[in-house]
Amino acid sequence: MPSPIAQDHHELLSPSQQEAGGITAYAHRIASPRTAWSTAGWGAVETPYMPRSTPIFKWSLRRLSILAIGTFALLVGFHTSAKGGIQGARENVRSTLQCIQQPPKLAAKPKPFDKGLVLNFKEPQDSYRVQLKTDVRYITTMSYGGHANQFISIYNLLFLGKLLRRVVIIPTLIPLHFDADPIPMSAFFDIERFIRDSKIPSILLSDMKYLNMTHPPPSERVSCWSVHERVTPGGANGNDGSFRYHSIDVDYWALPEMRSGAEGWNIVFDDMKTFDIDKKGREEWIKTVRKEFIPQQPIPELLQVKPKPEKNLRPGFSPLHSAPPNDQLLCLDTTLFIGSHLAPEPFPGEIPLTPLRSYEGEGWVEAGQHLHFNAEVEGLADHYLRALFNVSTNAEIPPLITVHIRRTDFKEARGLTTLKAYTDGVERVRQKLQERIEDPDCWRGAGKENAVYFPGVNSEDYAVVATTDEEPNSPFVQELKELGWKVVDHDEMRTVYELGEWYPTIVDQAILARGRGFVGTEWSTYSYLAGLRVKYWNGGVEEWTPSL
Repeated sequence: MPSPIAQDHHELLSPSQQEAGGITAYAHRIASPRTAWSTAGWGAVETPYMPRSTPIFKWSLRRLSILAIGTFALLVGFHTSAKGGIQGARENVRSTLQCIQQPPKLAAKPKPFDKGLVLNFKEPQDSYRVQLKTDVRYITTMSYGGHANQFISIYNLLFLGKLLRRVVIIPTLIPLHFDADPIPMSAFFDIERFIRDSKIPSILLSDMKYLNMTHPPPSERVSCWSVHERVTPGGANGNDGSFRYHSIDVDYWALPEMRSGAEGWNIVFDDMKTFDIDKKGREEWIKTVRKEFIPQQPIPELLQVKPKPEKNLRPGFSPLHSAPPNDQLLCLDTTLFIGSHLAPEPFPGEIPLTPLRSYEGEGWVEAGQHLHFNAEVEGLADHYLRALFNVSTNAEIPPLITVHIRRTDFKEARGLTTLKAYTDGVERVRQKLQERIEDPDCWRGAGKENAVYFPGVNSEDYAVVATTDEEPNSPFVQELKELGWKVVDHDEMRTVYELGEWYPTIVDQAILARGRGFVGTEWSTYSYLAGLRVKYWNGGVEEWTPSL
């Protein structure tokens, strides 16, 4: 008996795949490239809500035109055959058809990024150092926090690479809240598409040095500037799993004083750029760090005997016994705490502009919005939505309002968000969506070029799909279902069993990104990312629960 994930299309599998009964083989079967707007939740060929501006709609009209004109040409040709014979009829038909625009040629498959441009070897090696080309400058960072924070760190890193004109080495993703192996980012995201769209040259750490949990590669060291120590009281980023799994040990170095960004605690991108290009100033700072034994641990005021500076360094810092970070490889222990805030428009326009959020900075605009899920993850999102709505085709999935409900770990940290906070958010989304449906030109802002409205479909017809950290059989989830909301149930779909520990959070992200409207939990970076995707990818409306 196949699992619920594969059951509705079990007949599409080969006998050997049916015997395996798993989603992995099925996922590869359904994975296929999607158009920009079908990524937002609609199969370009199947959907009955096809906008007339889509290439497929235009091509369908073109084919009908060719058929009609061709038929007319045949009739004219045979009508004149009495005078010119069969040969004359053929000439008439040929000359008429030559006037018809030929169908567009299929675009050639884009070539993948040539890693040989930035690496000495196209295959991963025992050492990252042997991969570095002498005439190429690189930048990298360590993974930090849960999956959402790791993603934010990576798109900040990518933008910083663009700003500093360096090749980006994307760190390996590490599990934090579950037990699983580390995994390259390409397992879930389309890195090749990102490079094409953003023009930011990027490679994976696993492209440089192989990742092997059974037979790890030889150990080596790298020196990294500590952003974490600069902005937090906790010292260096000890969460260095992304390097450790590649047998790379870290020596930390303190950064000088830098300006804070809009949030008041993060380092602005421009100060990191100044630090990078000011080679002389950086060399002087290295001398100061070694002379004054920076960074120092706080010394209690009541302590009578003060420790010597060389004995009072923060853990992980040893400037006298480690090499300073070099110019070729700029390594930062985290990029989560580097950012900016987009300035408002210079003057208000006649049409209101969608407001900017504090986390909506250059990292997202220049890099993050171009990090789309890969075809396999998009295929899984399609499949889960078909299962939720008990339909067999993507065309039967209605337009969506998606909701991310985070409660369990926020209960102690910030308080328990009520159900009413989410239902009120959905109603505000419906109201704003209806305004746009009735007047698509009533707003300006990010993603408007991707907004799609469906003839005869009002906002009240949009279905609500929720993802939540609440248990599937909890009274809270039961209340959601009584509202008519669809709730993703990974227990029922056997996601962990079929796909592994990484996939519940990945599938949820891909499903949330399908919304034309979105309601998120304030203070959740996971919600922030979902809201940004809905806003930029779909021209969608985002609303938030009250801050606790």
